[in-house]
Formats: sequence, structure tokens, C-alpha cells
Amino acid sequence: MAAGRFPRETGACASRDSLHSRSRGPGALKLILEPIFEADFQDGSYGYRPKRTAHQAVQRVAEAIVSNKTYVIDVDLASYFDTVRHDLLLGKVAERVRDDQVLGLLKRILKASGKRGVPQGGVISPLLSNLYLNEVDRMLERAKEVTRNGRYTYIEYARYADDLVILVDGYRRWNWLEDAAWRRLVEELAKLDVQLNQDKTRRLDLSQGGAFSFPGFDFRRAKTRRGVWGARYTPRMKARTAILQRLKDVFHRYRSQPIDRVIALINPILRGWVGYFRVGHSSRCFGYVQDWVEKKIRRHLMRARQRQGFGWKRWSRTWLYEVLGLYDGYRIGLRKPKALPVQEVS
Repeated sequence: MAAGRFPRETGACASRDSLHSRSRGPGALKLILEPIFEADFQDGSYGYRPKRTAHQAVQRVAEAIVSNKTYVIDVDLASYFDTVRHDLLLGKVAERVRDDQVLGLLKRILKASGKRGVPQGGVISPLLSNLYLNEVDRMLERAKEVTRNGRYTYIEYARYADDLVILVDGYRRWNWLEDAAWRRLVEELAKLDVQLNQDKTRRLDLSQGGAFSFPGFDFRRAKTRRGVWGARYTPRMKARTAILQRLKDVFHRYRSQPIDRVIALINPILRGWVGYFRVGHSSRCFGYVQDWVEKKIRRHLMRARQRQGFGWKRWSRTWLYEVLGLYDGYRIGLRKPKALPVQEVS
């Protein structure tokens, strides 16, 4: 393929048999539409899809960095969920579904959210949001395949709902591919009437010390202990601040309650947050959160006794976990992508 040119897909999507349904709500409508459109969705889309997780999306991005894809387009869509055009969305559904009852129900659901956008928190909203951006995913999949050289690919992407990142091979000969991907992305978003957040959308080079976020993690390129380039991804500072504020609110609201009541409230919060960030290089962040929680527990105990300090000599760290039952599951449990030297293929 000539440098600087990007192919476009042609041809109509195959139709399915007409649906006959008595669905009366968004949940039932999702059960009808999800199997149809799930077959159309692309490999790089992970948000709110069956058997797909944010951790898989994070792994995909990390492995792309390991394979020397260091040119990055970090995409931020401006108020995406509030700006989806109903006419375009209904047209996409109508290409695959010909049942007037289903289309009529979907139209009523969309109208309930206003002139634009998908219902906030609606059970069917994630499916509709993925459908609306599916053409963007298809464009990136085609770019990946037409530039492939055997087992080597020179562009990768991952999307989690409205969070999209595109990674291109770091060799200078592939600069044109990054430019082409950017131009085609702008074209596809224009067709959907979706605006980029110009202040947050960035093009950067990880080999020059750049960093980006996706989703909830900060990604950088760094050398491993073996001296080869790999991906380093840690919880965003914003995520750490949010969990500490949430815990702080619990400690403040229940400051006069028994410690077992407080622990019963904070343990599920910690378990869920740590469970999400239990990948990559989160140990230092986990250590900070764990120490912060321990100090808050100690202050709660001392305040109940109308004393100052943290009771370092009164209660051991082991006692906090084994006797009080404070959450202690901060170990990193999922596999990291293996860092390997990258060979250029001519």
C-alpha cells in the first residue's frame, strides 16, 4: 500500500430476519439487540461487552507498547454520551433490524433523554454507544490489517466506551501511518458529528518521555530490570485521590461508631478499588493507600479513648488485620506483558 493512503470499506452490511418481539423496556430490548450487534463489534472494543473487561484493554495497550508502538494518539471525546445523534443511531440500528416494534421502542427510549444523547445510566446505553462508534473501530481494524507484515503489525488501538487510544510503530518510516490514522479518525468522527476535546486529545511519543491515561491507568515506556524496554502502568493520581476521599468521607461520617462498623463499610470499597488496579505496577500506590488506611484506623481507635496519637505501641499492625479484620489484599495478582526486544521487519 502506498504511504499516506488509507483504505475505506465498501459494501452494505448483511441484513437479518425480521425480529418479532413483545419487549416493553430497555432491558428486554438489550436482550434482542445485543447478540445482533455483538457479532459486528471489533476486537479492539472492550467497554461493557460480554466476556470483555477493562483489564483486557489495559493488557492490549501494554503489549502494544512492549512491541515498540510508541507513537500515541490519546483521544478524548467531548461530552460523547450527551451528543449522540438519534437519527444516525437509529439508522445504524435499522441497517440490521427491520422490526418496526423494536425500532419504535428504541426511538421512544432515546427521546426520553432529550434531542441528543443516550439515557444516562440506562441499561441499553453502553450497547448503543458502542454501536455508534463501531465505524471508527472498523477503520482502525482495516488500518491494522492492510499494514500488517506477516505476524508483525504496525498500528494498534483499544477503546473502552468513549476512551480511545491509538498506538503506531515508533520507527520513523511509520510516521505517515500516524498522520493517516489521525486524518481518518477526524473524518469518521465528523461523519458522526462527534467533537474532539481539543484540550485533552494529544499526539505524543513515549520514546521521548511522554505518558497517557487509559482507562484509569497512567502508561509510560520504561526499561525493565533486564534492561529492555517495556510498559509501565500505574493507577492515576486522580484515581488514588478519589478513593482516599471516599474513605475519608466514611471515617468522618462514622467517627462516633464502633471500629467494626467502620471496617465493615471500608473493606468493600478497598476490595473493589484494589481489585480493579491489581495489574501492572500498582505496588507503590497500594502501599500508600494501605498506610493511609492504617493511620485512619489507629486515629479512630485513639479518638474513641479520647487520646492523641496513633497507638503505635498499643496495637501491632498484625492485630489490625488478624483481629479487627481490616482488608489486607493488596498483592498484585495478574500477569504483566512480557518485555521482549523488538526487531524491525523490512
